[in-house]
Amino acid sequence: MSVFTPLSHKEIADFVSRFDVGEFIGAQGVSGGSENTNYFVDCGAGSYVLTLVERGPRADLPFFIELLDCLHHADLPVPYAITDRDGVALHTLKGKPALLQPKLSGEHVDQVNATQCAALGDMLARLHLSACSLARTSDRGPSWTVNTALSLMSGPWKEHQSWLEPALLHLREWLENSGDDAPAQTLPTTIIHGDLFRDNVLFQGNTISGVIDFYNAASGWILFDVAVCVNDWCVDAADPVYTLNTERARALLGAYLDQRPFSTAEQHDWPRMLQLAALRFWVSRQQYALEHKGQSGILIKDPTYFYRVMKMHVLNPEMASGLL
Repeated sequence: MSVFTPLSHKEIADFVSRFDVGEFIGAQGVSGGSENTNYFVDCGAGSYVLTLVERGPRADLPFFIELLDCLHHADLPVPYAITDRDGVALHTLKGKPALLQPKLSGEHVDQVNATQCAALGDMLARLHLSACSLARTSDRGPSWTVNTALSLMSGPWKEHQSWLEPALLHLREWLENSGDDAPAQTLPTTIIHGDLFRDNVLFQGNTISGVIDFYNAASGWILFDVAVCVNDWCVDAADPVYTLNTERARALLGAYLDQRPFSTAEQHDWPRMLQLAALRFWVSRQQYALEHKGQSGILIKDPTYFYRVMKMHVLNPEMASGLL
């Protein structure tokens, strides 16, 4: 269970007593998270999620609160911070920033179908078009991703040098806008989710009932957000060779493009953006696995999945180009 800061029932009951949520009934730590501590909390007025923010600068938390409030008012199925009787949304519990949010209905779906991928594409486009006029710089942006990956080449990734190093140098050149390709700076940007995997979306049947975990949200390339989704939702992970599932990918992209067409620059950079999105999570999972190696009670997500997705995109770029 990924509960980094254990809480007693009394500590949780005392915390929720400042909100108009009814009498505290019980709480349970949430497994599956890799960055924050979460508890499901049952109260007389309903079910809630208590989050202790474990990573990232506290100064960014008002941004997340404002973003979710904006998306909530745009009728997107997102959690939002509940204010206490004094109108305060951001609190501190055991020295950690703490938020209380409504628990969204629905379930995570591991084996997704094309209809669910289309629902995701539609929802993602609506999120990108929601016009939340906010800004935040990610601490794990494209330059961080490529530079950290290059640093791993002398250690755990040395065995991949023959195919990976040329791809990384190409990505770095593209990011530095020193090559002949369309400059990355022309790509449209907005506030993106940045981490929209299947375990961050809730479904009731084929309908999305909730989108959660916005703690990686930041100003970024819209196309990157789409690529993150395709890499997680539309890959057939049959060892040892991974392939894109064209039915699911076309359903996701088709529903997205019905609301927001890609620009010329986005169409041009689509294959390399899929590489960058795969690399981003290969890097962060590799770092996390090295940092927490041997520690119990912490969910460590296997970096191998995104290693294979990255390799798939590098060695078969035409696979992605054929989707648009």
